Amino acid sequence: MCQWRMREIARNSAGIGLRNEHILALLQQPKRQGIDFLELAPDNWMNIGGAKKEYLADVSKKYPLIAHSLSLSIGDVCPLNETYINDVRRFLDEYCIDIYSDHLCFSRDSHGYLYDLLPVPRFADTLPYLAQRIDHVQNLLGRRLVLENVSSYHRYAGEMPESEFWGELLQRSGCGMLLDINNVYVNAFNHGFDALDYIRSIPGGAIVYYHIAGHLKYEEFRLDTHGTSVQEDVMELVKQTFHLHGDRPLLLERDNNVPPLDDLCEELAALRAYIA
Repeated sequence: MCQWRMREIARNSAGIGLRNEHILALLQQPKRQGIDFLELAPDNWMNIGGAKKEYLADVSKKYPLIAHSLSLSIGDVCPLNETYINDVRRFLDEYCIDIYSDHLCFSRDSHGYLYDLLPVPRFADTLPYLAQRIDHVQNLLGRRLVLENVSSYHRYAGEMPESEFWGELLQRSGCGMLLDINNVYVNAFNHGFDALDYIRSIPGGAIVYYHIAGHLKYEEFRLDTHGTSVQEDVMELVKQTFHLHGDRPLLLERDNNVPPLDDLCEELAALRAYIA
């Protein structure tokens, strides 16, 4: 049972992901003024004990948390993993986490998890199926489900445009959107659409928070890696997104080549200043 009230995360806040490389520094130092919240993957923290559980309890008293999971697989054709979803709900309740997100993707088949986030086929008859599954997940969680647009390197013939599909899904299901601005940029480059038009078409009231990350540039495509600093073109798209849709919590992702905490905080501060 949650021992303290869920803390609201302000619309103009910014945060970073909770990484093992940084957790001791976050615990040993006073709360950093530039970090308003931390995002974590419950998959890595659920059903644990010992020192790691104590670390998380102490960190959660200092920083509000957002949960961003990897294993919901909302778009697959297998029965929903209700054991996993119930574990997630207990975790969210225990650590007073209000915002829970995953990805609009599938990551399982009948043999198990695929360890990748694969794009959902964007066909009209997919929408009622997804809406029904989203509704069931939200009932189990007791919270609104927030879904992220993923970077993808494959398209199915005859699909709806990505932004149109998202608009329909958000209206039918009532779920929220985690708008990953870097993923929009990568997909726009790789698949030949206008990133700003995509962002403009998203209903602003459905956007719960933003992600931003780095990617690798190749001559003919862009590869989403979360392993570099944010590219200048993406930073400009972030500024335009804030102009279109207003403030939302902004999460700077760094999953590979994770720099020291001071360096990551400097990048976050520079990003906030650029947007302002």
